[in-house]
Amino acid sequence: MSTGIGDDHIGNLDALTRDLDAIESITAAALSDTPIDHAAAQRITSTPTELTHAELTAHHRRLREDLGWGEPEWADILDPIALARLDEWRATQRLPWERGDLVVVGVSGLIGALGNLYDNHVDAAVLGGLSLLKNSDLLRRWEKQTARLPIDYTGPKFGGPAHRVRSAGHDIGRFFAALKQIRTGTFEGTWWEDGRQVIEQVTRTRSGLPFAQVREPHLAVALLLKHWAADFVTPMSLPLPGWTLLYEMPNADLRKFAHDAYAGTNSGDGLNLRSGVLTPGLGMLATEIVIRTHTHLDAYRSTGTPRLSTATTAKRTEMLLAAHAAAGAISLSKTAAAAIAGETVVAARHLDVPVLMRTGMLALKARSDAAARARAGAPSWEQLLADEAATWTLPEAITIADLLTDPHADSAPPPRMDPTTL
Repeated sequence: MSTGIGDDHIGNLDALTRDLDAIESITAAALSDTPIDHAAAQRITSTPTELTHAELTAHHRRLREDLGWGEPEWADILDPIALARLDEWRATQRLPWERGDLVVVGVSGLIGALGNLYDNHVDAAVLGGLSLLKNSDLLRRWEKQTARLPIDYTGPKFGGPAHRVRSAGHDIGRFFAALKQIRTGTFEGTWWEDGRQVIEQVTRTRSGLPFAQVREPHLAVALLLKHWAADFVTPMSLPLPGWTLLYEMPNADLRKFAHDAYAGTNSGDGLNLRSGVLTPGLGMLATEIVIRTHTHLDAYRSTGTPRLSTATTAKRTEMLLAAHAAAGAISLSKTAAAAIAGETVVAARHLDVPVLMRTGMLALKARSDAAARARAGAPSWEQLLADEAATWTLPEAITIADLLTDPHADSAPPPRMDPTTL
């Protein structure tokens, strides 16, 4: 049974445990006037003394071979409580990486890195696939059913190709704000003039027709989701969740950044829900599949079950962190290079948002696993010394020590012990 502790130490502890058991058996037999085990007594009395650790280990090995004790097991040495703590300690120990783990992390990290290096090509392929959905009968029907909704207002200060970033109606992170507009039939948006915030509410289209109004919550939700689905497959897609809040901030530079990053230099090449989440998410998903498949297959080969132990799960977290960190580093490097090359704020479209967020979450998990291992570890020598020395600070122990060193101890009355402290 592998424990992470040297076999020599286990063998020595096992032999000493057998010696202690033999001594207790001999003592009990002598006290009860029953025959003693002379072989055990001879073994104990003939044990050499003043041995070095290496000599003691060699002596115990010879005993084990001569007496046929077999391989030492922790179950023969520890009590059930100690065995349970040992099992818990084993389950939390960090597993070293093997060569196959390094290869899998390298391959999966390369997949993520290539996805970031050629993100424009990947996104173009994704957009091509979505355009087929856009021309389907289902989405065309949804587009007609959701016509004249207030969230599609494109009047002064809210129109243009990037109108979806100028209000909450197309922001999936502001679901309830968008739903309110549909239920009330009123568009609501924010713009700034001379440092003053202006909240504009509009109830009619630019042609004078009233906006569609759906008061029933379930119908309003259905219309909103259909409208978002129809818009998601277009080149401009939808803004990132919560991105429209940046356009409502009092800082003009921040508003310009939010608008320009979404608008891009051409229709659809900015940072949106498709280019910022779906496209890079494909590379992240591929990395997750490769590493997770490897760890579960490895566990199945070792234990006969694909279920991961605590230690194996912690190793999988480390592998995922390494692979995603490599892809995230490529993403940041390409974003910086594109910004220097002249793309300015539009370079934000190269950010692999899902991978960066996933990397942060995995880093926190890896730190948590390390802290759990530290808590489950054996106490330090300093802690053991402190725990043992603490018993000698008891008042009774101090009194006994004083009596042993007091020359008049024989005439002094015996110390009174408090039974509640014993």
